[in-house]
Amino acid sequence: MSAVVWITTAVLIVVLADRAALYAERRGWIYWRMRKPPVNGGAAMGAFGEMQTLLSPSYRHVAEEQQRQRTSRHEQDTGADPLGVDLDAGTVRLRNPLS
Repeated sequence: MSAVVWITTAVLIVVLADRAALYAERRGWIYWRMRKPPVNGGAAMGAFGEMQTLLSPSYRHVAEEQQRQRTSRHEQDTGADPLGVDLDAGTVRLRNPLS
């Protein structure tokens, strides 16, 4: 009979903890089951991100690469100079911004 009481108590504690976490999620304090954290990390990246880097060193490399990709400039090279400078011919083509 004692084992049944312990199991019932453990299940009750887990259910109450889940309900408390869902309440905190509705208030916007944490991300539990229903909402997902922002893609860029936001405030959740702060303390949890630092703790994650201590527990999993490979996470640091992933976080640094994501940060680098967000901040790096992606230039698409079309082959044509947008300024109209032709160094071989020695000419510069200027465009009128009003036309």
